[in-house]
Amino acid sequence: MVKNQKIAGSSECRALCLGLILGAFIAPPLSAQDDVEEGEDGKRSDLRAELVQTQLREWVRVKKQISDERADWEAEKQVLADLNDLRRKEIAQMEELIEAAGTRLSDAEKQKAALLAEEETLRVRRQQWENEIGRSEERLRGLVVRFPPVLREKVSDALIRLEAADPEAPLQNRWRDLLAILGEVESFENTITVTPELRESGERQMEVEVVYLGLARAWYVDRQGSLAGVGIPGPTGWQWSERLELAEEIRQIVAMHRKEIPPSFVPLPFPDVSVVDP
Repeated sequence: MVKNQKIAGSSECRALCLGLILGAFIAPPLSAQDDVEEGEDGKRSDLRAELVQTQLREWVRVKKQISDERADWEAEKQVLADLNDLRRKEIAQMEELIEAAGTRLSDAEKQKAALLAEEETLRVRRQQWENEIGRSEERLRGLVVRFPPVLREKVSDALIRLEAADPEAPLQNRWRDLLAILGEVESFENTITVTPELRESGERQMEVEVVYLGLARAWYVDRQGSLAGVGIPGPTGWQWSERLELAEEIRQIVAMHRKEIPPSFVPLPFPDVSVVDP
């Protein structure tokens, strides 16, 4: 209803303006007497016509400006509506991300607690292993003095690290050295080993063949059979004593080990000597 009234008013205004303009141009001619008055009236009419034209142009300009501003507002309103929709979507996405982050944070805290518990378990277990390896190394250091040269040579590198006693060394390396040494010791214990060594005889050193029965006992003899004896392990190393009467039997064992004679039973004394463990 308001819109129709605005349209009707606009039409009447346009009609009035057009009427004034037309009236100014189609007015009837006047007599000479009235020329002066008519001239003045004409000037006034021209002024009124010009005023009407000016007002009409201003009205048209204002109407166009209003129309342009309305169109701009409609476009801007649509942009604002689109921006609002975009912001609402962004807010919804942010809320979803916050919720998901909260869930992940909760899961991460649970995983952190589990990892801390596992770390504590591993720390305790590592400490137990470190203590056990330390005790094993200490016991083994007390036995190293009983290793004959032939056995020490086989595990020389591991023995150097063992005797250096570096507590900062990685546990796996210390454990590996222990296994290497104990493995060679076990192999040595289960075999008869014949190896050349030097023995003192008076003021001389003579080369002899030593027969090791593991780490329990040992016998030695020179090639001429002029030097022979027995060895037993002790807390400070091997203790050797001469037993010249055993020279022939020990030479037979050496020859059988080298496969120079067929194997046979050879009796040797095995003295009952107490050994003090460290």
